[in-house]
Amino acid sequence: MARLFLRCVCRNKMFERTFCSENTPNDPPVFHPERVLVLSKMSRYEFEKHKQPYLSEDELRRRLAARGSNYEGLMKRHKIHTRNLESVTEALRSHGVEVKVIQKHEYTPEKVNWADVIMSAGGDGTFLMAASHILTRKKPLIGVNTDPSRSEGYLCLPKEYSGKFSHALDRLLAGKFRWRWRNRIRITLEGYQVSHIDPVDLDDLELGAHDHLGPHRDYRYQSESDDERLLHPSERTLDETETTVLPIRALNEIFIGETRASRTSYYELSVDGRRWEKQKSSGLTVCTGTGSSSWSLHINQLTYQSTREILRIVNEETNSRVSVDSDVITRVMRRYNNSLMFDASEPKMTYTVRDPIINGVFSVKNPRGFAKRITIRSRCWDACLAVDGGFSFQFNDGAMAYLEILPEDALRTVILD
Repeated sequence: MARLFLRCVCRNKMFERTFCSENTPNDPPVFHPERVLVLSKMSRYEFEKHKQPYLSEDELRRRLAARGSNYEGLMKRHKIHTRNLESVTEALRSHGVEVKVIQKHEYTPEKVNWADVIMSAGGDGTFLMAASHILTRKKPLIGVNTDPSRSEGYLCLPKEYSGKFSHALDRLLAGKFRWRWRNRIRITLEGYQVSHIDPVDLDDLELGAHDHLGPHRDYRYQSESDDERLLHPSERTLDETETTVLPIRALNEIFIGETRASRTSYYELSVDGRRWEKQKSSGLTVCTGTGSSSWSLHINQLTYQSTREILRIVNEETNSRVSVDSDVITRVMRRYNNSLMFDASEPKMTYTVRDPIINGVFSVKNPRGFAKRITIRSRCWDACLAVDGGFSFQFNDGAMAYLEILPEDALRTVILD
């Protein structure tokens, strides 16, 4: 089970002088790091070896074949990743930069504090993992897509630099780049013993460390007596209610809902201080501008088929003659879908109520919208608050989450000119 520190303080004074004396979006493009920490992804080959260390290479090949996977293909992707990772480290070291390469289980606040710059070597998932532990806007994060034919790498440097990082480094050292600020969501939890809740590392679930429900359930049943569990949160003393800021920030999105997808999530929602609304749904997602082109878009976007059907119904109901040819359908669809996305630097969030239940008891006035501050009170019994698909926190009945975007939480990234 992952353990994160509640505070992460940047102690690298050389870094502060080198990169960000003013800490504003107009900071000059200066890049002269002395120490770089490279967070490398675990390739699928490494994943299989880690999960089944007792298998020889021939046994692993047969096991993969029985599952319909190709050992040679996995090894090929692993070698591509390794080769591109080496191009990153060799380029940095050739310029006298001290480099440490680690994987996720070694990524700690101490390692983050050691480095002037954090780099991710993988895809967007590795970039999100690297961003989660950076709690200061002073420390840059640069992503390199080490397998561009299999990973989009939306958050990383352009794919042309994947195998030629030395070219990107030359541009960085020459100041031919701009700082790119990506706002993130700060999460404050309030409730019974919330400061004692350890996050569940969702990648550990894939490695077979435990089942999905175990970590959350273990905490609830082992840390409380039967009598304590029967108490409604309102019956507990004020001394037992705690407030804590989670030690990670959400760059893409947050999901809140029951751990089992088949269960209905029950919660109360307040947007920008407006009245509370009790809702039942398949859960709630809240995303940033960075995440607005990811999961949130896929939940809300119109398909070509849906757009065509809507236009047909509009014509029938209004006796109109709106063209429903392919060009019109595509333009309407794209215009709507583009309206769902916004820039990563905008200080706002967008929320989506997934599959809202609307009946005589429950209603959802606005199943989707923009917000600057969101408050959620859980009425669930086996729920989680998941951050960027990487970490999950217990979020059960009575617990409250305050979501907001603050200028000091923005993530510093780069755009090459």
